[in-house]
Amino acid sequence: MSYFYDLLKGLKIPLYFTSMAPVIYLFLYSNHTHLPYFLLILFTVIMIQLALNLSMDFYDYNNGLGLENGDTLFPVGPYLIYRMDKKPETLKRLFIISFFLGMVSGLFLIYITGKYILILMGVVAVFLSLIYVIPPFKLDSRGLGEISTFFSFGPFIVMGYAIVLNLKISFLIVSISVLFGLLASAIRFLHHIPEDNPHGIRVRHFKLIYSVMLLSGFIIQVYDIYLFLLLLPALLLSIYHVLKLDKNPVDISGKTNQIVGIQVLSTLLLIISIFLVP
Repeated sequence: MSYFYDLLKGLKIPLYFTSMAPVIYLFLYSNHTHLPYFLLILFTVIMIQLALNLSMDFYDYNNGLGLENGDTLFPVGPYLIYRMDKKPETLKRLFIISFFLGMVSGLFLIYITGKYILILMGVVAVFLSLIYVIPPFKLDSRGLGEISTFFSFGPFIVMGYAIVLNLKISFLIVSISVLFGLLASAIRFLHHIPEDNPHGIRVRHFKLIYSVMLLSGFIIQVYDIYLFLLLLPALLLSIYHVLKLDKNPVDISGKTNQIVGIQVLSTLLLIISIFLVP
């Protein structure tokens, strides 16, 4: 049992909801249309996120980064290597395999739907995912990782799936994609803050940057007062969460479970809004 728990932590499986949430929401928003498309997209985003997580651990280890919060459900750093004695080369091979599977399933979806415009979106999304960790870009270590996270786990997933389903790209779709993207970016920012320069702007002004990142996604929904009121519990919980955060980066990262819980709650409220909001 301990092995599987370690594997769950090492593969960062609880964080996969970040990429799954927009897909689940849009599938329900579209009235459960095209189940095969839904399963293909879900498989694609899971494989890409798996590849991203494995590559992060591989490059973190190569760069000499240690392990933080190893006793929590959301450790920071190459847990598989330090705690489970997995070889770095094994992670590299798994990263390549999962990335390949994600690419193949994504291309197959484009082929069977004929939505070739998604190739362009896919190229940009893959590029952003790769430069997140791969030298010489390494956005994650330059304080720019949230940019890649925002687009990859927000607008690209939501609008790409909307195109597959022939949905109109309405303001609602755009605003929801922004909310998902900002929630994913907030999770990434909080979870990885121990890896930032302790004297840098991002650490010194963490609460301000994090507050804007987390809260603005909810605030922009005010254009639809019914949707905004439905999301209000998640917004108020987010404010309380921010106010209670510690100043120490490791302690801050230890609250990753809270922001993940907020994302789960937000997704559930968005799903409820499909059936309640006029």
